[in-house]
Amino acid sequence: MSNPVWVIKRKIDGSVRSVWEGELVDATDTTVSVVHDAGLHAKTVRGLPWPYEGYAIHVVNLSQPLTVLFTFDTLGRLVETKCDAALPGELHGREVSFVDLDLDLILLPDGTQALRDLEKLRDGPYTPAQRATAWRGIRLARDLIAARAFPFDGTPEAVLGRTLAARGPL
Repeated sequence: MSNPVWVIKRKIDGSVRSVWEGELVDATDTTVSVVHDAGLHAKTVRGLPWPYEGYAIHVVNLSQPLTVLFTFDTLGRLVETKCDAALPGELHGREVSFVDLDLDLILLPDGTQALRDLEKLRDGPYTPAQRATAWRGIRLARDLIAARAFPFDGTPEAVLGRTLAARGPL
């Protein structure tokens, strides 16, 4: 791992939902992109090991209420994209963290979209302002998807391809 980082997903009460080792592959003033490889990087959920296969790329937005997780199979084919409504992420040293607001927009490779966890947002410990922020994140995701703007412009797929190619033959 040439540039190790940890993506920490927190709940609104500050508790840690998951910690995922990864490799920082891009950082700007507004986003941080991290590659996760099941063969190299461990993931824990609520402190317990969480098995996964293939690869994933987190794009954590540092200024907008959206974190996007692209998951790929063991051959590098896109399986699913999960748009997490979240408070803007933070970068502290080697830790990239964000607060998940539960509401998710799932995007499949064929373009199918579905909202998930509406009841968690509705019934959870959120203020009206936090609920509004969650919906702003989902609207942002939909707008970016429709415009085919970053990160829905093929960048994560290209980054994964370059990352795997840099490692040499499979």
